[in-house]
Amino acid sequence: MLARNLSFAFILSVVATTGVTAAEPIRDYISMAGATTIYPFATAVGERFSQATKLKPPQIQAIGSAAGFKLFCAGTGVGTVDIAVAVRPMKPEEREVCEQNGVKDIVEIQFGLVATVIAQSNAGAKFANLTRKELFLAMAKEVPDPKDGAKIVPNPYKTWSDINPTLPNTKIVMWIPAEMHGIHDIVLKQIMLAGCKQVDTMQILMADNPKALEAACQRPREDGAYVEFKEFGAAVKEVQANPATLGVMSQTHFKPGSGLSAIPLDSYEPSTLSISHGVYPVVEPLLLYVKKANLGVVAGLKEYLTEFTSEEAIGTNRGYLGSMGVVTLPLNGRNEARARVTGLTAK
Repeated sequence: MLARNLSFAFILSVVATTGVTAAEPIRDYISMAGATTIYPFATAVGERFSQATKLKPPQIQAIGSAAGFKLFCAGTGVGTVDIAVAVRPMKPEEREVCEQNGVKDIVEIQFGLVATVIAQSNAGAKFANLTRKELFLAMAKEVPDPKDGAKIVPNPYKTWSDINPTLPNTKIVMWIPAEMHGIHDIVLKQIMLAGCKQVDTMQILMADNPKALEAACQRPREDGAYVEFKEFGAAVKEVQANPATLGVMSQTHFKPGSGLSAIPLDSYEPSTLSISHGVYPVVEPLLLYVKKANLGVVAGLKEYLTEFTSEEAIGTNRGYLGSMGVVTLPLNGRNEARARVTGLTAK
C-alpha cells in the first residue's frame, strides 16, 4: 500500500512539474487567481456551472492582477493555477516569466468591460466633475510651479480649490490601489500620465527628456495626500467614513445604497452607454487567461469557460453578469470570446 501511494505521489509530481496530462482529470476543481474586480463575476459563473455539471465550484483567490499572474506563470499541472483573471493585459515581462516556467500555450479571453472611477461620499462636498489634469496635479510628487511655471517643484497643492477654485475647498486625500492590483497601473498610465500630458508647462520644461517626463508624470506624492491600499473593502469604508477622502476603484466595488457615488471624469459619467462606446476615459477589459496545459488534468475547465462566455452570462440586456456591473461587449466581441473557448484543446 505504501509503494502504491508513493507511486501516485510521484505521478502527481511529474504532472505538476512537466505538464504531462493523464487520460482522466486528476484535480476535481478549477483553480483561479487575480483581480478582485472579477471575483464576484467568477463566483456567480461558478455557481451556475456547479449546478449544471454537479462539479465543484472553482476555488478563486482574489489577490490582484499582478499576484494572479505570478501564480499563473509559476508552471503547469495540477499544482498550479488554471485561470488568471485581470483588468489589464498581461505585461511582456509577465509573459516572459510564463515562458521560462513552461507556460507557453495561453489563451486570452475578454468577457466584458468595466470602468475605473473616482468614488466620493455622498455626505461630503460634492465634486461635479474632475479632469485627469486636475487629478495629476493632485497626485504627482512634482508639478510645475503654480506661481510662474518656470520650474518643477514639490507638489504645493493642499486643497482641491488650490488646483481649481471651482473645486471644493477640502484637503486632498486620495486612496489608490496598491501595485498588486491592476487598477494601480491604470491610475499611473491612464489617469496620471494622461493628465500630465495636458499640462503644457510640464511638457515644455521636460521636452528634451521624454523618458524623464514619463517617469515624473507617474511618480506619486509622498506627503500623505496619496495613500495606497491593499483591500478594496477597507478603501470603501475609508471613503464612507471620511467624506473628504476620494477613492479610485471599479464601480463594482461599491453597491447602490452604499453612500458612495462616482465623480464624472472629464465631464463623462461612467454609464453603460459611455463605457460601451469608449467615451468614458478610463475603461478596462475584463480578462481571463487560460492555461491550455491544464485542460487535460482539471475537471470541467472548458465547461466553466463555456458558461462564462455564454449569452446567458454576458449577453446584452439579459446576461446575468450585466446586472452585476459587467458592461457587455458588442456581438462580434462576444462571438470572439466563445470562439476562443471552442478552440481550446489540451497541449
